Amino acid sequence: MKSIHLKLSIVSIIFLACSFSMSAQERKEPDFDKMFKRLDANKDGSISLEEFKSAKRKKEVPAERLEKNFAHLDADENGMVTREELEEGWKKAKNKKKKKQG
Repeated sequence: MKSIHLKLSIVSIIFLACSFSMSAQERKEPDFDKMFKRLDANKDGSISLEEFKSAKRKKEVPAERLEKNFAHLDADENGMVTREELEEGWKKAKNKKKKKQG
């Protein structure tokens, strides 16, 4: 009887661990619509450099780095980042990071 309880406990722990790991993987890609809406302060459908720099972040990021990141996102170099550019730029940066690591 103890053996059955032990086996069930182990299976439950493994299942729980797998559930957490799958949830973490699902959360890796951000909600681009939500991110864009947060960054587009004046709600004109694009993000300016000033909006990008003034957005609240969890960590302090130097202005120079923000400007560089913005330039990478602004694919057509018109000084504004669209929702599509935001997502494509994020994916390109993520793929570039993966290539460096692997």
